[in-house]
Amino acid sequence: MTTIETSPPATRRRQARAAATRTALLDAALQEFAAHGFEGASTRAIATAAGTHQPQINYHFDSKDELWKAAVDHLFDRLDQAVSEQLGETVPGWDTRDGFAANVRAFVRAAAGLPELNRIMVQEATIDSDRLHWIVERHTRPRFELVTEQWRRLREAGLVADIDEVVLYYSLVGAASLAYVNAPEARLLGHDTLTDTFIEAHADALVTMFLGPTDEVER
Repeated sequence: MTTIETSPPATRRRQARAAATRTALLDAALQEFAAHGFEGASTRAIATAAGTHQPQINYHFDSKDELWKAAVDHLFDRLDQAVSEQLGETVPGWDTRDGFAANVRAFVRAAAGLPELNRIMVQEATIDSDRLHWIVERHTRPRFELVTEQWRRLREAGLVADIDEVVLYYSLVGAASLAYVNAPEARLLGHDTLTDTFIEAHADALVTMFLGPTDEVER
């Protein structure tokens, strides 16, 4: 008879606490790196924001660079999860007009909850660096190639606006995120861009801009 080994309850509790601490550090790191960039980010501030102490960062991560990489991986995992939740069980691809529209809507909704994504990309993407090469090869190139290739095919088939695929990609990424990155400014102007009403109107606007009127695209 085979004996199934299980961890003692105390060990499982320690593992759960360690996992929770690591996640809290990653969430805090995203905020700090997004606000101050890699060089300006303070690991002490990250630990404080996570409700723990500096040695915990040293325990979970070998260096500030490794913390940054883990935080960026965590960020894109959160993005993929948010998009997946918005799309639901039946996941449409980008290869049809309706599927492209559904993915645009899901991306806008996800971007509304992840302003750190655009802030970190702006921090890193303006200067050539080892970190930029890492993030491009690991995260942005696969997304870039997916979106531009599918848009090129839809464009060649005459199913979408006659917009160059690279222009489309950067227009979409920028237009989908700025309203949420600049939410504090919008509040000073008297508008809340984080309401469901605004987010849905924003998604409708981008679909109309790139794919045509909303009555031509299945919601």
